Amino acid sequence: MKRQTATKSEITTSDELNEYYNVVKNEFDDHLKREISKEPAEIGALLEKGLSGGKKLRPVLCKLVSDALGGDTHLAFECGMALELVHCGALIHDDWIDGDKFRRAAPSLWNELGPRTSVLVADLMAATGSLHGAISLETGKSLARCVRNLSEGAIADFTDKDNYNEAVYLHRIKRKTGALYSTAAELGALVSPRTDLAPNMYKYGECVGILYQITDDYLDLLNSLITKTPVGDLALKIPTLPLTKLSKYPNYQEAVNEFIYNGNTEKLISNVDIKHAQEIFDDLIQPWQDMSKKFLEDVPESNSKRLLEQVPLSFANELITKDKN
Repeated sequence: MKRQTATKSEITTSDELNEYYNVVKNEFDDHLKREISKEPAEIGALLEKGLSGGKKLRPVLCKLVSDALGGDTHLAFECGMALELVHCGALIHDDWIDGDKFRRAAPSLWNELGPRTSVLVADLMAATGSLHGAISLETGKSLARCVRNLSEGAIADFTDKDNYNEAVYLHRIKRKTGALYSTAAELGALVSPRTDLAPNMYKYGECVGILYQITDDYLDLLNSLITKTPVGDLALKIPTLPLTKLSKYPNYQEAVNEFIYNGNTEKLISNVDIKHAQEIFDDLIQPWQDMSKKFLEDVPESNSKRLLEQVPLSFANELITKDKN
């Protein structure tokens, strides 16, 4: 894990997983272009604008699970497209709600097109995603649960501030980042002959998402400590586990409580030693990596399974770039 700089690392992972990622991402991008080209010109242009950029981690995970279980490539890509449309639509909503003027080093859609148009584009993306994900009753339900969880998680970001604890935090990120990764893995199983493994794949994907989000939250904390300026969730006054776990050190307890209850970051940013933040992070991620492997036990042995075992830490530690996707 590269923790020496304040920016999130570029894509670097094992050669085998990196090659798989690049090949599948390119194939998936081709699939997106073909499907969008079937849309009316005006609608297609709006979908393209909303989908621009991004690492496509969730579609790649969906395809990898499908490969491991003998699934259908086209159907896996259709599910991946559904996820990407829903995910990017949710980001448009998030940017408007949070007032973020930039996304992926470009003006955010609401900043470019205005709030009214951008919200309608986001709704269009969610609806289009639902159509692509309606392969079967089960895939349709899976995607609908994902949208519901994303919405509940976004609400909880702000409503849970007053009753924050570790269980509340984990429940919240399971409904946000966790929902997208768990659904990606579940859909990969649902378009394969091994639909019986869909529940295990859902839990596996949830571990991937939790690791990803804990890492992202840690990097917000790290950047805040390095720059001495609140970044990300600290700026939004949203408590996260890498931050609140600092209370295990007695000399940080007052600063952590000051943030949780009053949203004050000054004591945290001034007093926390980066070394202690890194120790907290290391302690947090290992249990989820171990748990993710347990949910893969019934997956048949193959090269794809070996890649799945690498995914949680690779996605969390290596595939997080300086923008949040």
